Amino acid sequence: MSASPQDRTGADDDDVHLPPNKRARILSKACENCRVRKSRCDSSRPHCDPCQKKGITCVYKEKGQPGIRPGYGKAMEGRLSTLETNMTKMSESMQEILALVKDSAITANVSVGPGDTGMSSYRPTNESQSIMNAPLWPTNPCQDMSGLSQDPITEPMNPPLGKMRSDTLEGVLPPRAIMEELVQLFFEMIHPWCPLFHRPTFMAQMTLPERQILLHAIVVVTFRFWDKELSQAETRESYVKTSRDFLLLKTVGTCTLVSTQALALAALDALGEGTGPKTWNILSMLVCNARHLSLARRNDSTYASTNTQLVRNEDFDDEMDITNIEAEERTRLFWVIYSLDRLSSISHGQSGGIDTKSIRVAYPVGNEHWGQVSTPEWFQPVPPVSPTHRGCSNRLWHYQIDLLALVDRSNQLLIQPMSFSIPAHCQEWQNSFRRIDTMLTNWLQNLPQEDREEPGFFSPMWITLHTTFHLIRIRLYTVAAFPSTTSPYLRPSVAARGRCRQVISEITSLVKNLKTSDLDRLGPMFAFVVWVASRSLIILWTTGYEAAKELLPPDLEILLNILRQLSMRWPCAQKYTEIIQLVLERKDSSGGATILDIFNDTRRTSYGLQNRLKPASAPSLTDFSPHSFDFLDVPGLDMDLTAPWDGPNLSTALGGDWL
Repeated sequence: MSASPQDRTGADDDDVHLPPNKRARILSKACENCRVRKSRCDSSRPHCDPCQKKGITCVYKEKGQPGIRPGYGKAMEGRLSTLETNMTKMSESMQEILALVKDSAITANVSVGPGDTGMSSYRPTNESQSIMNAPLWPTNPCQDMSGLSQDPITEPMNPPLGKMRSDTLEGVLPPRAIMEELVQLFFEMIHPWCPLFHRPTFMAQMTLPERQILLHAIVVVTFRFWDKELSQAETRESYVKTSRDFLLLKTVGTCTLVSTQALALAALDALGEGTGPKTWNILSMLVCNARHLSLARRNDSTYASTNTQLVRNEDFDDEMDITNIEAEERTRLFWVIYSLDRLSSISHGQSGGIDTKSIRVAYPVGNEHWGQVSTPEWFQPVPPVSPTHRGCSNRLWHYQIDLLALVDRSNQLLIQPMSFSIPAHCQEWQNSFRRIDTMLTNWLQNLPQEDREEPGFFSPMWITLHTTFHLIRIRLYTVAAFPSTTSPYLRPSVAARGRCRQVISEITSLVKNLKTSDLDRLGPMFAFVVWVASRSLIILWTTGYEAAKELLPPDLEILLNILRQLSMRWPCAQKYTEIIQLVLERKDSSGGATILDIFNDTRRTSYGLQNRLKPASAPSLTDFSPHSFDFLDVPGLDMDLTAPWDGPNLSTALGGDWL
């Protein structure tokens, strides 16, 4: 758009002195005063009419041109090119420095003589040590590790050549030799009752970068078993905390088979710490990962032809293009998640997160058939009356999976809301109770003789199987004997007290001969079973069922001693021990009756008990919330004892005891 002659009038004198190639200046059509006042300007020169009437100076400024000034883009391009060149040179310099440091470290390790089986004589300088051991992510726990250089365990160790890769184990993980010992401890202590991995494949692939998260998970769950007196407790705690934080941080942002395996071990560690929000959150993540990875189903020709999803998640761990070993790892990972979900739901007083009816997975194959083509044995949501797992080396795990279905049914019975003021509801609850009790009896009678009797050697899976069976029974009988709420239509059962005491005796005889080395090979859920038996025995004892009320029952001494030994490995056992010790010490004091009332209230879990007993306990007990239900609980009862009822009393109709 060209400027009008009137716009260019005021600039004619200036344009005479401009160079011939310079563009003429274009003045604004409105003067500055009119522009500021937003009034109409007639563009008269040298003074517009509004300014002339008001007697103010009229000024026309040069009109700005759109876009960047000429040459600016070319200058910016040159500056960016210079910056990229400098960054490339800096990167090349860093690579040369790292290569020199790694070459010097390898030379020092190889120069160790064959007779030197201890620690390497190479001591890196401060600069090289800081580069080689730099953390793989920003973390606070390992920032202050100045005392590690004087600690023998942190010295560079000489691993077997070709067995470990140094670039994988450097950084926040323990030294290579310690990491090797932790892996061996994992397969000795944890893997027998939590068989997640194919050991030869795991050992061959453990140093791959994408599987480093599994090493962090092993540090979290296994460092508790490393008994060598070569490091301070703070060093171990720092390694464990750093690996735990790294594991949780990585599993939040990824959902793969490997990350879910690591998360399963993190959930196991959380159960070992005790019930609480952290445990609930990790287990929720684990169940969601199993759903996203479709671990609850296994692709086979029969199932795929009759059931097809119109929409499905495009996960890259699809079983259609994986090996038999990876497919079996998926299967075992699901059953480990299923076990953690079912057993943790008992301690939390909540329903499980996995729907049994949606499971389309085979049972785990025997270790000798891992990776081979074999006919799968498919899981049945309703366990058969007679177990059919004969001839399989993993049959104890198969029985455990079947038993977990009964764990879920009994738990649903105990946590379902009901009204004690309606006789029909009470009658239905009693009938369901008897059906589950009968199913448990039949399950044990149909168990093969070699699996029903204790083997001649220690078997963690056999102990886990039978303690789970006793856990279901003791929960049912304790609820029937000491319900948190009673009514004329559902009274406490005297027969249930006798059966509860019998189950406690069976658990005591099962665990009293276990050695310390045997207890180390059992998990935190075993500690929970011992806690359940101990608390039920104290309730029976303090309510007058035991013959000698003044003397401590011998079975309680045995169970309490087992908890003390388990507390050396699993903090949850220490919490159980502290609660029991507090009750035993204060039961005869001035406030002992109140403490017993709180402890004997079967509505409360250990999570709630620690909160309620905290004012009277030692300061070591941590804060807990009281809002949770117990393994002995019948929650959410809507009771109205004033409702009219003309029918017969249910307890009288059943001969005085409904059970």
